[in-house]
Amino acid sequence: MRRPEEALHRQVAAELRWRAPDLLWFTVPNQRGTRERWEQAMFKALGVRAGVADLVFVLPCGRVAFIELKAPRGVSSDAQRAFMRDCEALGAPYLICRSMAEVEGALAAWGVKLRGIAA
Repeated sequence: MRRPEEALHRQVAAELRWRAPDLLWFTVPNQRGTRERWEQAMFKALGVRAGVADLVFVLPCGRVAFIELKAPRGVSSDAQRAFMRDCEALGAPYLICRSMAEVEGALAAWGVKLRGIAA
């Protein structure tokens, strides 16, 4: 696949649906690319923020955590680094994961139990 981050994202989403059906998580669709000026203005007015992590998890006791998915050689943008710093300043866990195994490790560290073996 030409887009390794997208392939990882699809894999993680599929695994989470099967292995953690009760976990509350979602993807933030902050897609890159060209938007019309009116679309940019509309999204900005709605509160869209550049750099928000790819995955948001609502954990037990109302905790929130974030995972940014990256290809093996992918690097974070300035906006992503700023979002990470803001999360860390508020005590919200934020990790960059480059594989499903790293996602599994992050979730285990956050107390999330996954079922079964990866498909």
